[in-house]
Formats: sequence, structure tokens, C-alpha cells
Amino acid sequence: MSRAGPNSAGTPGLDRFVRWFAEAALPNWIERGFDRSHGQFVEALALDGRPTDDPMLRVRSAARQIYVFADAPTRGFGTASHLSIAEAAFERLHRAAWIDGVEPGYVRVINRLDGTVIDATRDLYDNACVLLALGALYRATRLPAYRQRAAELLEAIDRTLASALGGWREDNLATLPRRQNPHMHLFEACLFLAETTGESIYFDRLDAILNLLEDRFMRDGLLHEFFGPGWELARDFTSHRLDPGHMCEWVWLLNGYSRLTGRDRAPLAASLLGAACRLGTAGGAFLVDEVDAAGRPLRDCRRLWLQCEWLKAFQVSGQALGPATARSSADALAERILTVYLADTPFGTWRDNFDLVGRFIAKSIPASSLYHLWTAVAEIGPAAEPCAGESA
Repeated sequence: MSRAGPNSAGTPGLDRFVRWFAEAALPNWIERGFDRSHGQFVEALALDGRPTDDPMLRVRSAARQIYVFADAPTRGFGTASHLSIAEAAFERLHRAAWIDGVEPGYVRVINRLDGTVIDATRDLYDNACVLLALGALYRATRLPAYRQRAAELLEAIDRTLASALGGWREDNLATLPRRQNPHMHLFEACLFLAETTGESIYFDRLDAILNLLEDRFMRDGLLHEFFGPGWELARDFTSHRLDPGHMCEWVWLLNGYSRLTGRDRAPLAASLLGAACRLGTAGGAFLVDEVDAAGRPLRDCRRLWLQCEWLKAFQVSGQALGPATARSSADALAERILTVYLADTPFGTWRDNFDLVGRFIAKSIPASSLYHLWTAVAEIGPAAEPCAGESA
């Protein structure tokens, strides 16, 4: 998506956040988060910042790393070598993870060392992430092969996963409960490709998913996560569990949709941001992973990715909050993220998870969080130059 966050002038937290990403995160994850001997990104780093020997790689994690390192050079971050690495990693991923035939699509998990398949399930979430990566590769290179592969993947998603009851199945096994989250990420990928290519196939999917959001995912003013086969809500499907981070992601996506299509969804976005802020913090300074409709925490954790999505939501909410409030809210949150999640950790990494009383509980440094950090940084834009005497 084209991103147009508020001017970062007078926002030292946002500037420091962007500089940390450009000067620490990107160089570290291309150095330690990419296994050059096997030509593929890794799933996670150990808490000391070193690569692990674990060969397991989720396709969604690899796809998101490819997306970051393909997209960043087009926005003034990273280098041309990052794009070359992203291209090579995608070709290796495609060879290992693509399955043709009656139920085509990308598998869920591969062994990054030998390219064998660990889990052959064709999952909507994973395939949406690959579609986003293909969009970024096409935007960066303009090579027709990436555009063609994206169209073929969207056709495969329809063929393997489309549901007669609306939307797409969770996976080719029709796993329950159904979730809104994979649909949200398919929306994200189609939004990127609609803007990049102008093709109607992506606009059509955007409208279909938006209809699901408004008619199925939203109930009584709240975004629900889990559903039965016909999109029904029930305790058996854990429909009472709400995710404030996903509310914020939708704020960002709806802003992008409104900007691209001219169809205003600002009231819905404002409602979602209000719900996330009202229900999502449990009285603290950060969003909690899951809550109920009364704001009671249902998981004793608050991961980094939610805070990045909250930051993006503030960045695009100048119309709802007023430009000054949106800018100051984003700057204050960036400062808190820097102080808590990005401090006291190996170079270019993060402390990914804390419990509700502030104890650090992460077991690793997951690569998947780089995607959330990058989309927040891309929304902010390049940082201002450091002030005289300020250390970068």
C-alpha cells in the first residue's frame, strides 16, 4: 500500500523508532536472520541473538521476511542486495512449498535445510502471506513472472479454499473454528496488489472480504475472531475471544482501502480504534493479546506485534482523532515500545512478549515480528536526521 502517515516533525519517538529499524533491525536480520548456506530466512533467533539449529520454517514467516526485504528498498530503506536476497529466498521457497494438482497452494511448514515438507496443509493465512510477498516482489522489480504467479496463487486460493458458506475455508482440511484473521491478511495482500497492478481480480476480493467484515466479523460493534462453519457465533467456537491487535490492523487496512477506492470507511475504522483502546489495555500501557467484550484479559501476555499495529492505527487516524492527537499518541507509543520492547536486547532484536505484570516471558526472538515492525516504520516514513549532539 501507499502509506501516508503524519509528518514526523516534532516526534522524537517516531524518529528514533525508524532509525532503530533502519540502522539495527534491517542489518541484523539480513546478517543473522538469513541462512546463507541454505538460502533461506530462519524462523527465530535465540534470546542471545544467535541463530538456532531448528530447521522448522513456517511458510508465512519466510513469506513475510521476503516481503520486508523486497518492500523496504522501494521505500528508501535497505539496499538492492536485500531485494536480491528476497528474490532468491522466494525461488527456494516456491520450489519447496508449492503443491500443484487438485488442491494447489503453498504448504504450511518446510524444513529450511533440505527443503522437505513438514506440514503439507494448504492454509489460507500462509497463502495470503505469500501473495503479499509476490506483490512486493512485483512492485520492486516489475518482472511479469511475479505478477503472473500472484494471479495463479489467487486462483489456487479460490480453487482449494473457497467456501460455499462465504469467504474461504481455514485450510484444505476445513479446520474449525473459522477465523477472520486469515481473511484480513488476504485483504491486505489484495489491497497491495490492487494498488500495484490495478487489476480487477484484487478489487473484487477486497469488496468480498469487506462485505464479510461488515456483515459477519462485526457483531454488536465489535470485531469477532472465531466462528462456526456458517459464520455463527458460539462459545464452542470461542467466539467470545476478541483481539485488540486485529482491531488496529483493520483500522490501518480500512484507511488504505478508503484512500485507494474513494469509498469512505473512516467511521468503521474509528469505531475499531475506539474499541481497541477501550477494551484492549486492561489498565496498562500496552495492548493485551486477547480480551472479552468487557475488556477482561483472556491471555496473560502482550506481544510486540500488537503494539506495532496500535502504532499504525494511530498513524492513520488523524481524521478521527485530529492530526495533533494522532501524532502525539503515535509518538508516545513509539517511545514506550523503544523503552520496553526494544531495550536491553541483542543488537537489532526485541523482547517479544511480557505478561500482564511486566515480566519478560518470550522464549525466542521470532522473525515474524519484523514484518509488524516494518509496516509500522513504512507508515511513518524516513526519519528526520538526528539533531546536533543526538546519538543515533
